[in-house]
Amino acid sequence: MRSKLPFILLLIVLIYSCKTQKKVSEPVGPELLMDDMFRKPVSDKILFAGTNDLVPLDTVYIVKDTLHLITKKVVACDAENFKLIWNGTWTKTLPAQTNLKLFQAVEGSCKERHRVHLLYNISPLSFKQAADSTGTANLLIKVGGWKNELKYRYTPPKK
Repeated sequence: MRSKLPFILLLIVLIYSCKTQKKVSEPVGPELLMDDMFRKPVSDKILFAGTNDLVPLDTVYIVKDTLHLITKKVVACDAENFKLIWNGTWTKTLPAQTNLKLFQAVEGSCKERHRVHLLYNISPLSFKQAADSTGTANLLIKVGGWKNELKYRYTPPKK
C-alpha cells in the first residue's frame, strides 16, 4: 500500500495541472498594427477644428520619430480608418508646442471592438529651430484624448 501512495499523489498533481493549463486567456495586447513608414500626420486645419469626438486612448508614447497610440476597446475593423490630424501650427514658446487629434472614420458595417495600436512617423512635425548644446531640439506634443504632453526630441533639419 505504501508504494501506491506516491503514485496516487503524482497522479492527482498531474490531473490538477492539466486542468489549469487548459484555461485560455484573451490576448492582452492591441490587435491591429499599422506600419509607421507610410503613416504620417495629415495637416488639415478645417478637419482639425471640426473633430470633437476624440478616440479614447489607453497608452501614448514616442520612440525616436514614431508616435505610438494604443486605443481603448473601440468599434474598429480596419486601422486604415484612423487619421492623425495636425493643425499645422506650433507655439512660439520654448520649447515649441503643437496639437494633434486622432480621427476615426466609422464603418457602418463594423460591429467588432478592438484595441488598436497605431504607429505614426512624426518627423514632419519637426521644424528649424535653435538646437541645444547636444544638437537636438524639443517639441511638446499634446494629443487630444490623452492626459499628458509628450516630449519629442529630434535633430532639426539643416537650414
